[in-house]
Amino acid sequence: MSNELERIRGIGPIAAVNLNKAGVKSIEDISKAKPEELAWIKGIGLISAKKIIENANELLKLEKSIQIVLNSIKENFAKNCPKCGGLMQSKYIILGPDRRLKAKQCSLCKFYMPE
Repeated sequence: MSNELERIRGIGPIAAVNLNKAGVKSIEDISKAKPEELAWIKGIGLISAKKIIENANELLKLEKSIQIVLNSIKENFAKNCPKCGGLMQSKYIILGPDRRLKAKQCSLCKFYMPE
């Protein structure tokens, strides 16, 4: 648990342990906290608390942006072949009499990709 909190700039291993002891378990907990709520925790003052909350919000915003980009890439990747750019179409690959695997196949180069 403390490792997650250490991802926030300004929180080291000792501060993460102290935050965990105080019931702060996640980055979301810190982003929703008021500076006064964190300032009473050992090793964290009011100024540090404000900065930590700001850094937690920046981290969450960055991770949300990265997730949006990754989802966009995944969506685009599923539409177009990564090898030639051709259109990917859903197909079933027959593995045996009772086993089929759903995959995407490029209409141009016949490249297969699991769905």
